[in-house]
Amino acid sequence: MKNDNILNQQHKYYESYLKIKNNPRYKKAWKFLKKNYPGGKLLDIGCANGDFSGPLVKKGYDCYGLEYKDEAIKESAGKGIKVIRGSFLEKFPYKDNFFDIVFAGEVIEHTTNDSRFLREINRIVKPGGLIILTIPNLVSLGNRLLILFGRLPRFAYAEFHYRIYTAGLIKNKMIKAGFKIKKIDSSYILISTFFNKYLGLFGERLGTFFPKLGEHLIIYAKKR
Repeated sequence: MKNDNILNQQHKYYESYLKIKNNPRYKKAWKFLKKNYPGGKLLDIGCANGDFSGPLVKKGYDCYGLEYKDEAIKESAGKGIKVIRGSFLEKFPYKDNFFDIVFAGEVIEHTTNDSRFLREINRIVKPGGLIILTIPNLVSLGNRLLILFGRLPRFAYAEFHYRIYTAGLIKNKMIKAGFKIKKIDSSYILISTFFNKYLGLFGERLGTFFPKLGEHLIIYAKKR
């Protein structure tokens, strides 16, 4: 399947990403950045409508975006993101060692060659720079329960996902691509504030204490 066909197929589901409000993955990544990387040149791969990097522009980050869908490019550009039209399935249109931070939220599972994707990120991020990946977790507690009762796993399995991951698998792939893992977190276990404000806070806290059971892994790594 050609890259354009793959991207067009995946963007049929674009609207579903916009329905997620108070995204726990974003909240945790913002908190980590505020504490450890309070500024810099940041690339948001697959930036969609700019919900992740838009607020960072207001915090003083120099934010860039790589996006394929024209509607999303227009929305994210309106939030101050320097977004260009491009594909995460191909070589990124940026110079070597250009970014301090690269964020790829729910992207790598859509790639046809994840090793090449990680090598490209390694190429464009500066030595010592930060990469943040968020990824559906195949073996989350919720998925383990679903599989136990003969159901398909949530998030990790979808017709537009080409890869599935556990914490151990993505960790090994990132190490091979030239990164050192700094921290593994997760979005939430079983329930988030998207579903229930108070129980969700508990579920999100549990996700930090037991990340390998969380619905989405959040990987913080540093270029060696």
